[in-house]
Amino acid sequence: MKLKDEKTLSKVLSIILNITIVFGIILTAMVFYMTFYKRGIQDIVINEVLVTILLIVGIASLFYIVFQLKGIIKTLIIGDPFVRSNAIAFKKISVSSLIISVCYLINLFVNYNFKEFKFIYVDNMGIHTDMEVFIFLFASAFIFILAKVFDKAVTFKEENDLTI
Repeated sequence: MKLKDEKTLSKVLSIILNITIVFGIILTAMVFYMTFYKRGIQDIVINEVLVTILLIVGIASLFYIVFQLKGIIKTLIIGDPFVRSNAIAFKKISVSSLIISVCYLINLFVNYNFKEFKFIYVDNMGIHTDMEVFIFLFASAFIFILAKVFDKAVTFKEENDLTI
């Protein structure tokens, strides 16, 4: 497939995000089914409400990120991505990533034994990591910096547009 310009790429990204939303809904249903019905969560009854809240907040934050990205992609398709709303969207994505990191951190304290914490490990199911907290934390920081740079670019663009 040959991409001719940015608008074509933006449309492809928009389609990918739509597919992500559909798969996200399916995976969310599967996670709740596997967590609460098939595997059962009765052994941590004290934390069942907290686990439910963490799942809902974390998954909602992921969906929120995807919808913010869809808004950014729309401005790319229109042809003017350097607008204030995109800088704000990047800040919102940064906050959502931070919320996801906090959810992982709370879950680590509530439902996980630190003695079993592993940075990376391999078993018969594949390669795993317990570094999600740091991954989302660094993503949040990176996206926040990107938001600041984008905000400055928008300011320069607005000043340039006002110059005769």
